[in-house]
Amino acid sequence: MSRFSGRDKWFILLLGMIYMFNFIDRMIISVVGEPIRSEFGLSDFQLGIMGGAAFALFYGGIGIPLARLAERISRVGIVATATALWSVMTMLSGAASSYTQLLIARMGVGIGEAGFTPPVVSMIADRFTPDKRATVFSLIAVGVSVGGAVGALAGGAITQHYGWRMAFLVMGAPGLLLALILWLTIKEPVRLNAGTTSPPFGAVLKRVGQSRSFVSFTIGSGFVALVGFGLNLFLIPLLVRRFGFDLGQAALTFALTFSAATALGGVVGGMLADRYAARDHRRYGSAPMAATALALPLYLLAIYQDNWRIMAVLLFAATFCLYAFLPTIMTVTQRLVEPRMRATASAIHAFGQTVFGLGLGSAFLGLMSDWLAAWHYGKAYAAECFASKTGATLDCGAASATGLQQAMLLLGLFLLFAIGAYWIAFRAIAGEIKALEGAPE
Repeated sequence: MSRFSGRDKWFILLLGMIYMFNFIDRMIISVVGEPIRSEFGLSDFQLGIMGGAAFALFYGGIGIPLARLAERISRVGIVATATALWSVMTMLSGAASSYTQLLIARMGVGIGEAGFTPPVVSMIADRFTPDKRATVFSLIAVGVSVGGAVGALAGGAITQHYGWRMAFLVMGAPGLLLALILWLTIKEPVRLNAGTTSPPFGAVLKRVGQSRSFVSFTIGSGFVALVGFGLNLFLIPLLVRRFGFDLGQAALTFALTFSAATALGGVVGGMLADRYAARDHRRYGSAPMAATALALPLYLLAIYQDNWRIMAVLLFAATFCLYAFLPTIMTVTQRLVEPRMRATASAIHAFGQTVFGLGLGSAFLGLMSDWLAAWHYGKAYAAECFASKTGATLDCGAASATGLQQAMLLLGLFLLFAIGAYWIAFRAIAGEIKALEGAPE
């Protein structure tokens, strides 16, 4: 951090704190999912829709129009407004009295959170030199990991003692204060070499579509997100069902495996990318390719385990590898477009990653979990196990645990497609950066 001024450090710290509550409000559904599933009598598919698809479709769809606004108006204002919106919608989630109401509230959270990443990545590109950007976004993205840990531990404790509705209320409130602090303390960065007008959306779409690196990075990150978001949404239910954990125990295990690993992996990956990929841009593709190739067997071995301690160690290693270079990829895509295209390009990348990974991935995982559970239990699984309280029977619990485990194993195989996509990016990235920036390959 010695390379950054005091104002830069405050920028990183504040945006990291906002990102923390961004992720808390996004992932809290995974902590309270089992109590909600029991109260409303939901299937894993319905849980996947609520925790993933409902959020992701609005997150991705609204993200692009908001990014277009970020090319023209104050990015600080957009982030502050978006933070306030998703915080309010999280609090309203706690007031839901039905699955439909909760689904609508989660859509609202997705709309709010869509206004965070594209403007932030665009501000980073204007405020910091290329050799610092991966490190900066990786440090801000530590908020994701801290948010995962805080959301799991605090959310689990609040849910156990006061119920899942109070967890939504407590986790949503701090974002309102952070939105105000951001508005009052962070100045809008000057847009560098951006001209006076932003290009039309069609021009941006054509530009990124012509970039093999951009398309490949987006596809690769989408497949990584498919596995990562599925793990994030269903790890706590897996621990509860397979190992008999209560929410507190499951939350602590989640924090020590998933959250700690994403924090460490993202920071290490960002620093490695800034140090080594600046000399050879091909490493922007080869590093995530190698990390994902290592993550695949570690993930499969972890989910297969019957010993939760061994599973936790393997999951930590797998998650570290999966998330090591995702922040780096987000910043690298900014080097593949002109300055006034950056926020929109970031939103397009986020659309592919989030809608495909979180939206389709969570729904697919939930659907496969239900199907495999029914295969183990029998035709009456839905009728006998989805009703409130009935799902607590031993046979239902065993079937749902086995079905979820096997569905997560199948999901891990999609990492093979991510490895292939990163290989294509490895082949193309150096030439594209050279063509746009005149940088040495």
